[in-house]
Amino acid sequence: MNGSDDEPAGDGREDTLRVMRERFGADPRAATVLVDGDGRISFFDRRAEELTGFAASDVLGRAVSILSAAAIPLTAEEFVRRVGTDGEDRGVLPLRLADGTARLVAIRTHRIRIPDEAHTFLLHLLDVSPGPHSDTHPGLLDAVFHQSPYGVVVLDEQLRFVMINQMMADANRRPVADHLGRHVREVFDTPEMERYESLMLDVMRTGKPVFDLRVPGHPTSEPGSWGVWSASWFRVESWCGSPLGICGIIYELPGQAPFELDRARTRERSRLLSRLGALQGATLDMEAAATGLVEVLTTEFCELAVIDVLDAVAAGEPMPEEIEDTTLVQRLAAATRLDHPAARALIDREAVRPVAETNAFSAVLADGQARLIRLSAGDPAPDAGADVTDAATAADFDSAVIAPMRARNTMIGALTCLRTADRDSFDEEDLDLVQEVANRTALAIDNARLYREEKQAALLLQLSLLPQRPPETPEASMAYRYLPSRTTGRVGGDWFDTIVLPGRRIAMVVGDVVGHGINAAATMGRYRTAVQALSSVGLDPAALLTRLNDVVATFGEGAMATCLYVLYDPHQHRCVVASAGHPPLIMGHPDGSARPFEPPPGPMLGVNGDVVYASAGVETPPGTRLLLYSDGLVESRTLELGEGVARLVRRLGNGHGDLSQQADLLLAAAPDDARDDRTLLLAELHGLRRDQPPVS
Repeated sequence: MNGSDDEPAGDGREDTLRVMRERFGADPRAATVLVDGDGRISFFDRRAEELTGFAASDVLGRAVSILSAAAIPLTAEEFVRRVGTDGEDRGVLPLRLADGTARLVAIRTHRIRIPDEAHTFLLHLLDVSPGPHSDTHPGLLDAVFHQSPYGVVVLDEQLRFVMINQMMADANRRPVADHLGRHVREVFDTPEMERYESLMLDVMRTGKPVFDLRVPGHPTSEPGSWGVWSASWFRVESWCGSPLGICGIIYELPGQAPFELDRARTRERSRLLSRLGALQGATLDMEAAATGLVEVLTTEFCELAVIDVLDAVAAGEPMPEEIEDTTLVQRLAAATRLDHPAARALIDREAVRPVAETNAFSAVLADGQARLIRLSAGDPAPDAGADVTDAATAADFDSAVIAPMRARNTMIGALTCLRTADRDSFDEEDLDLVQEVANRTALAIDNARLYREEKQAALLLQLSLLPQRPPETPEASMAYRYLPSRTTGRVGGDWFDTIVLPGRRIAMVVGDVVGHGINAAATMGRYRTAVQALSSVGLDPAALLTRLNDVVATFGEGAMATCLYVLYDPHQHRCVVASAGHPPLIMGHPDGSARPFEPPPGPMLGVNGDVVYASAGVETPPGTRLLLYSDGLVESRTLELGEGVARLVRRLGNGHGDLSQQADLLLAAAPDDARDDRTLLLAELHGLRRDQPPVS
């Protein structure tokens, strides 16, 4: 059916089943079962009764999982989800019979539509177990399968395990039942998996067998147990010649074929370095990068891995010029794949400790040379102390590698990896690999350290350039709020200001410089200074933005910004507003309603030098609240600007309680995935009060 909702000709269920049975074939062993959208059996034909021994009345209305003899059968929900997604599935599965035994059947499932019914799933079951007319006795075939000195497996069309003998299960280091239903990738790993899988699928497609295919690799349950395997595959076909899967005869080559094994290990190391490189380049968070690295190492390379760094690196303090006995080190990340208390004891070391408390580790930091330690030969454990040595012995660690982490000619820590006696001990090639990983890790950690320092410097610079507290003026009350981006963690170029002018007028401004980091913060400071200077000469908002745009040309390239400028006159109870590409002003009226106010639009500052901005006035009686803000408060990856502005309007109109509390609530309502800084300036206008002295 190719995944479509075919609707065969004919009226009713019987006509539909007749047509579908003809499409499948006329073999008398083909049984038909219908499963409804809830995964329950709704039809069970006579052939199905003969095949399973169940009467239709025994299974109708029950979950389809009653027919599965797999070690872990699909639930009704899983069946509907898988077949409902793909539209069609096929394979060889063990079918549960009424007497508790099982038979192998080729199963094909189709999503169909039956007149007057919702979507239904059609199952065709074809018995592929040896029949009474088989030339070979089933007991003999069973003995050959289970007593073979070679590994024998049967995979379905999706390369999932259907059958496996004990010899192959032992080689894969997992029970027979734990294979069934798993994809071959879940059980066996090889650097040549793409090629290996392609060859198996070619056997399935063409029917042409392959013989003595050399495959280097290891079971996924024991990554260190490398070997080279000879695999021969041939296609398994149904009575009508259609493919049911493939059967493999597999055995490990004696002597492990050194050339193939060395080549495979080289490719495996390259693949590991590639994966670690992608992981390290994905984040500038020091702890996250280190944690991801040790988790990958303990999955593919060793049983335990730890990263220790100088305490100054983790704390963001100046780096020491020399490493002394009193220099502190800190465990940045650690992981182990062993469920053993002794292994846990090794990774749960004191967070901060002096270098003098270590031996091999301190030697690596002192001379910058990697160490290969044979623990089984009596070499000292990576950390000093009898408790650590005893833990290493109890967990059966056989060898360790400690490699210095140096970045930009500065020692920042060390990477330690340990292996148990269950896999090959570390060798000189492993030592080189760990050193390469340590070099890359050191650079990633140092980049994260420098990024953190730059971010802190930018934040300090920006905060030093922003107002420390709102001005105290009887004409208006003010509240400011500012937070860096949650997603990037980088300081942007947001700024805000309130300027008290002659005649008791008040200028309010919020702007956003394009970009992040120190440059954006420095440019923001220049914008704020220019606005203050232009405000002091009495320019109206439109003229001020026009002149400011001319001044920006002296800032250099990339100094673009948006800006909203509001000039409040408490005598006239009126505001004049001008905008340079900024989100609109939101007004909260004394009656509790709120609305956006958009002045004539103008382009961003710094885009075009020949621009004349315009302004618009609006009445603002006492009790009016004005909200100026940056786009980080209303826009994100999942929230469009218009929707964000509408949400702010609703929140501002929900009540005029305490000004500071309302500012906190508005800031907390910002989208969680906001990509930019979040800045707001909230003002409540009082007008010119009668008890104020006259203006000179």
